[in-house]
Amino acid sequence: MATASCSTAGASGSSKTVKYSNPRDELPVTLSVKDTSADGHHVRVRFLNKSDGGSIRKWKWRSNKDGNGTTKVWETSAQSSYGIYEKGVEVARFEGDRLLNSCTDWI
Repeated sequence: MATASCSTAGASGSSKTVKYSNPRDELPVTLSVKDTSADGHHVRVRFLNKSDGGSIRKWKWRSNKDGNGTTKVWETSAQSSYGIYEKGVEVARFEGDRLLNSCTDWI
């Protein structure tokens, strides 16, 4: 299991993936995000990947709007015909659809 994780003001999260031999195979991904501040903002997490050639794909955001101290987890998958050569995570705090702050980590 490989994990990318980071923390920013008000949020922490991670993406966990298995090791695999073919970068074009479907990749199981576990995303999690925790709201770490009683500030009235919600938090989000998304999977990131770099494909052959280094281009970055940003997958859809997953939201936790349940408040301070709560964690949400999603089991999902990712696949790219260009291959997934590096895996990452972006964790952020939002006000509505406006991104307030974020962090990223790569594995």
